[in-house]
Order: sequence, then C-alpha cells, then structure tokens
Amino acid sequence: MSAVDRFYDLLEQDVDPFRQHPDNLRALQLAAMRERFTERREQIRLLNRRATDMGIDELRTEADMVPLLFAHQIYKSYPEQFVEIGRWKHLNTWLQTLTSRPVVDVDVDGVENVDSWMERLRGAGHYVFSSSGTSGKCSFISQTRADMDRVTATCVKLGVYGNKLIERDFGKRPVFLMMPPSGAHRHIGPVLSAATQLGSESTLMFDEPVLASSTIEMGRMRRTLADGSAKPSAIAAFQEQAAKRQQHTGAMIDRFLDKLLAHRDVPVLVQGNWSLHWTLVDFARRRGVANGICHPETVITTGGGLKGTQAPADFRQQIIDFYGIKSENIQNSYGMSEMIGTGPWSDVAQGFAICPWIVPFVLDKAGEKLLNPADGSGVVEGRFAFFDLLAEGYWGGFITGDKVTVDFSPQGDTEGLQGPLIRQVGRYADLEEGEDKLSCAGTMESYVRGMIEV
Repeated sequence: MSAVDRFYDLLEQDVDPFRQHPDNLRALQLAAMRERFTERREQIRLLNRRATDMGIDELRTEADMVPLLFAHQIYKSYPEQFVEIGRWKHLNTWLQTLTSRPVVDVDVDGVENVDSWMERLRGAGHYVFSSSGTSGKCSFISQTRADMDRVTATCVKLGVYGNKLIERDFGKRPVFLMMPPSGAHRHIGPVLSAATQLGSESTLMFDEPVLASSTIEMGRMRRTLADGSAKPSAIAAFQEQAAKRQQHTGAMIDRFLDKLLAHRDVPVLVQGNWSLHWTLVDFARRRGVANGICHPETVITTGGGLKGTQAPADFRQQIIDFYGIKSENIQNSYGMSEMIGTGPWSDVAQGFAICPWIVPFVLDKAGEKLLNPADGSGVVEGRFAFFDLLAEGYWGGFITGDKVTVDFSPQGDTEGLQGPLIRQVGRYADLEEGEDKLSCAGTMESYVRGMIEV
C-alpha cells in the first residue's frame, strides 16, 4: 500500500481521524507528498514549470515543498475577458494549467455563461467549483468525482466525531441547513449529501441555486460603485434587483424560522456559518421572537468569520442565548473550500484539530520561509499553508490568506485530539498588517500567462 493510500484508507475506516493518527505521522506525510509530487508533476503544467525553475527534482524535507505551494490568488489568474466575452475554450486552456485531468478537449459549443461552462465541464467529469466572487472575480478549481465524495465523507466525520450529541443521535435528528439547493460553491453538494446521513430529514433556508454568474455580476457592480464608474441606469437596475432579492430572502428566512420553531420540542442540528446564524438572530428579534427557540440539546455547526456582516462584539454569546443551548453544543470548525476536511474546535484543548491528511505549514508573511519547528515542538505564528494529501483533481499545495498561531506540541488536556492545534485564526487582509501579498503570486501568474497565450 502506498503512503497516499494509507490516508485514503484512514478516511474510509470507521475511526475518529482527529484522535487516531497513524504511527510516525510526519514521516508518512512526507512519503505521501513525495508520491504526489512525482505523479502530479507529470500532470499539472504549472507545477512542473515551478519545480523546474526552482531546481526541485524530489522532496527531501518539508522545506522543499514550500516553493511548490500555490498562492491562493493563482486560481483566479485567468484574464477577465475570458468570462466577459465568453472565450470558453481559452478558459479551458487556463484551467488545464492547474488541473491533473485533461480539459482542453471538453466541448464548449453553445455555452452561454460561466455557469453553463461549469456544467459542461461537470458533464465531462470535471467538478469545477468557484469562490464567492465578492471582488468581481471568481476562483475556479477543478476536482474529480472522488474529491467530491471525500468532501462528503469528511463532513460526516466532522459531524460524528466533532460533537458527542451528534454522534449519539446519528441519523435521527432533523437537520436545518442554511444553504441553497445547489450552486457553484464546493461544499453545497457534499454538505447536502452528508446531511442525509447525519439526520432524519432536511430543511433548507434558501430555495434558489447560488450561481457563479450572479455573484460575479454583483462583485463587478460593487467595484464600479466604489470607483465611481457605474452608470445611473445600471445603478437603478441593480438597486431594483437588490430590493427584490432582499424581499425574497426575507421570505425564505421567515419560512425557515417558522419550521425551526415548530421543532422546538426535539433536538435538531442547525448548520450554517457565523454570519448566517447572526442574520437569523437579527431577523427573529425584528419579529419579536424571544430567546431559547430550540430544545436545549440542539447542536449548531458553524465556522468562518462574519464575512462582512455587522454584529456586536458578543454576537457568539447572543447566538447561544437565541438558540437556548450551551457553548459545548456548538460545533465550530476551521477549513476552506480548497481543503478536503475541516478540523473541529475543542473548548477543552482551546484549538482547532487538523485532519491527518492535511500537512500544515506555517510560513512568514511573504510565503517564502518555513517556520515549522524542526523538532515538531513549539508554538509558531505566521501565514497558514497546507498540503492536502487527498486531492486528486488539483495540486494539494496551497498558501492561504490566513494568519494563524499553531501549537505543534500541545500540552495538557487536548480532549484526545492528536497532532498540532490551530490556536488562533485571522485574515491578513483584515489585520493591521494590511494588504495580503504573497511574493510568489506574481511569478506564478506570469507562468500561467505564458502558458495560455493565444
């Protein structure tokens, strides 16, 4: 069995991956990264170019991986006109530089917008997902069907082993999902699939799909409003659409809240991020709904930040009071779209666990220097990067925009969690350090431009 297969096997086994790590984990992770590098270098053009230019033929240590980690901006390095004027073949060519499976021959005749482009790729076995596109430009990452299935499996693992009440009531609780029925974001499909295993029935907050084309258009409008280039007619149309969308969204939240109130006598599972939980709280208060709307054994899952939502400093405690639960009934987790599997937060350990197939790297702010302790012991602060050993459709090495504090040798009661713990998380773009810049981003984007010149 290869080193990579050991991690596939770990996900498939009926074990807690956060508390039952393989023996000699660091050595096994390094062996698996070596296998991935050898395989993916032959498949991903950008990786091969980077390795050649850096003179890296094999991975001897973890530090050898650092120059091969992809900056998060690289997944939106395509020229915007490819989307704006529908140059879908060229967008395929760009995507080919970043994926391990051939996409250049995928038929794009008749594709009308970015969503139909993504749908055409899915029909050919490329399950492309996008970021939110709030800046007006989406990230696109191609994954395989196996990648999707493994995201679902990790969602189930997080649910079962991230909270004892969910584990106790596996498959029995009604699940309330603050999600749409479908969409371009990676976790929508897998989370919906996981909910069918974790709960007895599902209720969705929203009834319309999240489209990449819509979020891109909204991002562009925000940008033109900010720089003063938006035309009055475009502003009027945008405001009219926004009013209709707000009214419809309010009706959907109203319906969701009514259904949640109707289940207040039984423990339920409510899934959402912090911003959506707070939105529900704010909406309920404007309706005059009092705190304590749920059974005290209800569990809520959450993660991420407020994502621009305005809330008071004590919003988390207010959310707890609103649902009428204890703090230990919150299943908080840390992860991102580009990562297969998120790690649960432990109040006891005061940290987020890291899945054993995720190799953590702490870098300096520029993303050039590895700060991981050589002996695997100590606390380090810096930019979070990782290598995802499960990723098939894309390169698993990724440099994020997050500033983290990682404890590589946690002491005391860790609630059984093994391996390093992420103690604190912030966004460089939101901190005093200012703009999020990676020294390798410009170089990598120049590689991509050279590969897609047409």
